[in-house]
Amino acid sequence: MAQSNASGVAYGKVAAGTADTVTLRNNGTNATRTSALDANGNFRVSSLPIGIYTVTLTKGGATVGTTQIEVLAGQGVEAEFAGAAPAGGAQTVQVTGRRNRIDVSTSNNGATFTARELEKLPTGRSVESIVQLAPNTTRSDPSYPAGASFGGGAASENAYYINGMVATNALTQLGAMELPFGAIAQAQVLTGGFGAEFGRSTGGVVNITTKSGTNTWEVGGLASITPKSTRASYRDQYYANTGALPRTDGTLYLRRGDNELTQKQYSAWAGGPLIKDTLFGFVALEQTESEQRLVNGTTASTTLGTNGYREADTTTKRYMAKVDWNINDSHRLEFTSIGDLPETDLRYRSYNYTTREVGSTVNSSIHQEHGPINPNGGKLNSLRYIGNITDDLTINLLYGKTKSEHIYLPTGYDPTILQVSASPENRAPGISYVGGQRITGNIPLSGSTDEMTSKRLDLEYKIGNHTIRAGLDNNKAVSQGAGEANAGGGIWTYNRSVDANGNPQVTQPFGADGPDIPALAPFGGLAAQGYYVTRSIYSTISNAYAGQDAQYLEDRWQATKDLLVTIGVRREGFYNANQDNVKYIEMKNQIAPRVNVAWDVNGDSSFKVFGSAGRYTVPIPTLVALRGANGSLYTFQHFAYSGTDANGQPTGLTQLTGIGSNNNELGQAKNPATVAAQDMKPAFQDEITLGMERQLTPDYVFGAKFTYRKLRSTIDDTCDGRPFVRYAERNNIDASDYHFGCASFNPGEANDFYVDYGNNGNLTAVHLTKEDLGFDKPVRTYAALDFRLEHPYRNGWYAAVNYTLARNRGNTEGQTLSDTATAQGDVAATQTWDYPELMVGSDGLLPNDRKHQLKAYGFVDVTKEVVVGANLLLASGRPRSCSGTNPITNAPGWDGENYQSAARYCFGATGDQNVLVPRGTLGRLPWEKTLDLNVVYRPAMLEGLALRVDVYNVFNDQSIQKVNERYNTNNSRYALYETPTYFTAPRAAKFSVEYNKRFN
Repeated sequence: MAQSNASGVAYGKVAAGTADTVTLRNNGTNATRTSALDANGNFRVSSLPIGIYTVTLTKGGATVGTTQIEVLAGQGVEAEFAGAAPAGGAQTVQVTGRRNRIDVSTSNNGATFTARELEKLPTGRSVESIVQLAPNTTRSDPSYPAGASFGGGAASENAYYINGMVATNALTQLGAMELPFGAIAQAQVLTGGFGAEFGRSTGGVVNITTKSGTNTWEVGGLASITPKSTRASYRDQYYANTGALPRTDGTLYLRRGDNELTQKQYSAWAGGPLIKDTLFGFVALEQTESEQRLVNGTTASTTLGTNGYREADTTTKRYMAKVDWNINDSHRLEFTSIGDLPETDLRYRSYNYTTREVGSTVNSSIHQEHGPINPNGGKLNSLRYIGNITDDLTINLLYGKTKSEHIYLPTGYDPTILQVSASPENRAPGISYVGGQRITGNIPLSGSTDEMTSKRLDLEYKIGNHTIRAGLDNNKAVSQGAGEANAGGGIWTYNRSVDANGNPQVTQPFGADGPDIPALAPFGGLAAQGYYVTRSIYSTISNAYAGQDAQYLEDRWQATKDLLVTIGVRREGFYNANQDNVKYIEMKNQIAPRVNVAWDVNGDSSFKVFGSAGRYTVPIPTLVALRGANGSLYTFQHFAYSGTDANGQPTGLTQLTGIGSNNNELGQAKNPATVAAQDMKPAFQDEITLGMERQLTPDYVFGAKFTYRKLRSTIDDTCDGRPFVRYAERNNIDASDYHFGCASFNPGEANDFYVDYGNNGNLTAVHLTKEDLGFDKPVRTYAALDFRLEHPYRNGWYAAVNYTLARNRGNTEGQTLSDTATAQGDVAATQTWDYPELMVGSDGLLPNDRKHQLKAYGFVDVTKEVVVGANLLLASGRPRSCSGTNPITNAPGWDGENYQSAARYCFGATGDQNVLVPRGTLGRLPWEKTLDLNVVYRPAMLEGLALRVDVYNVFNDQSIQKVNERYNTNNSRYALYETPTYFTAPRAAKFSVEYNKRFN
């Protein structure tokens, strides 16, 4: 996205000859811009800082008309004039229309929210909450720490900017840095139709413009609390009634009714002139404190005695400082510094489900900064120059850096004790499976960092009816010490394999890259009853690098006085590099053409018809290198055992197999030439939109829009070595020592690889056709009809209603995969395309599909002192699917044993009896129905004071947002199938007091 979109555009038209010059004066800073009108009476002034302007028309030095406008970031606002000119004989300015919110200068799709609107609406004080107000957006899978779905896209396919500077998470592309809510002046949410200056997004763009100082000093502060006493009880999670395991069906899975949450927030801000009319400053500070208490372990957990209850105290400190230097009316410098610094202290205690007793002793604790709970944030610094070289030539320059340091410091942690996992059906009677490792899951390396350096140049030149825009940018990302590893060094997973009669049986093959598990009965003891244990070790900790560059050229052509045609082309390139900063993916020429048309039907901005067509691309994050190109470790080994020790570690081990790896991840260095296909296409999609906006009356604006998006190509990884072995057989190549790991590629296309068949550094060029690889083309289509009715703020009230009818269908979600129990975090390296067997039945309604969405929000000035606001969301639930085990698990080369419950086969008594259940064919989750209300009281006797109450989810509709779709493991049903895992947050009330003071 062009950093020039951190500013706005003013335009207008009057009768030819009635004026020759227009002057725009910023009411806050007195900065002035002057421009000549063309022969037809049109004018357009770009790169204006946001704010309120007085616009003056003159002819021969005499004023012939004035008006006021509010410039919005990334948008055009029309200056309209009415009334007779002052005495003195000047001509009267022609009245061209009523003032309204229809912007005929663009065909961008989305919405812009100003601080004045946001402060009156009962929304959360975050950018994520603002995004959900816009049409064509929905929450992404709740398992992801951040992100949203724009127009059916994946949560990682969006771009975020603050004052023109990149703020997207460099490691994962999931979400972005936040800033103090009181520092937000405007938030633009674009969901499609944007021009060639925007890039690196197949979802949407979030463009935040901060407040700046003016010639008037102002100070303010806010304090709020959402006490636990006003929060409704959290809904408990129960095992679903699947008929699979009577001892768990309908019983308690996770108690949430004992959970508590109190949140407090303190904010302060100040801004004003450091040097009147020249130098301005604005500073905002915000601290949010969260005290959360929750039951951390399920009823089946083996670690309830150590970490069954969690206390989480999070303090997030945010700051924003902005300095604006108006060197003169033609040159301006802006410096922005932002910090988003979350810290969380976790404490774990024991919990007893029978007595509800919480242990008095803290068994372990963790201090996190930008840790797994809050991975986004960091520090951002940017410097921006805007130069109005002439009336026709404008230049924008930007340079900035972001950095995030991740701290993870566990106490009570023993790195020598492996974790323990033992489902109830896999436990032998009389043996304790209580684990001694106090830290579970995967943990990151403390001190890892993510950095992004950005450079940007934009030019704009007006010549006749054409406005030529051109630009280039360059981003460099560095992730050091990124990734994660098993806490304790690994996991002991206890298993049992029996046939229908309860007799031990030969288990399924270990996998394509590992030995088969032998028959268990001959090993005697617990093995003779089908019990065995698996040791897994996982680590992806390493460095990764990435770079992006782009150039664009765009012609904004005023073809007629009422028809605007914008034609542009964008060239993008990107690369990803491994831990040694050696490139393993490089794409130099991704061409993305765009065309936009806006027709001012009546010539008075009361009726606009618009459309767009374009191609959009998205890069892959640095995260991909951690397993895809670096020396990752992911191994399994199986043992018979005779018992366990006090820490749940198996004793009396007898080796059943050697060490194997799903994807040949044995910690070895990977040749960068072999980990990705050569000359890949980028991940890109094509989009068309067609819409209209009509001013029905002076008080109402109606809009309708059609959007169609089609994914044309994607990048993911495949882990299927069979096509490479078959190629070797056809070409008489010795592949006896060859072990294929995984490689990034274009699914559904022919791909060219370099393969080291002899593991000796000698590479063979291998061309595999689409048929060789066995994958269909990637499919993701999004079609939507949007309808909007808006009452702009007038006569004391504002309201907007958006209804979206949409369908999101295909065989891939994009860069992410939400169907798994916790949503796969390997962005652009999901299991989706690992093997063709996993794709059977995958074409269907995707997780981000919401057939119906109704969003309505607004506020009413009941009196001069009282304002009431509301925010309503009605959304149909996500499609329901089932992931089970492919009944064919022992075919040569097919790694079915290690992809249990990853295929579209379900509902058999055992894995080998499952039947095909296509994606999204099991109905939907319940509708989400939330209503938020607020009331703000501003007593006239205490000017600047505001007392406020917000009530979120008034009717306490804790609808199910996600269920566990995993049906079974290979040989038994899975107890958690259909168990709800996420709900809408319960009703809560927030109380706030705010004070603002302006010094005139």
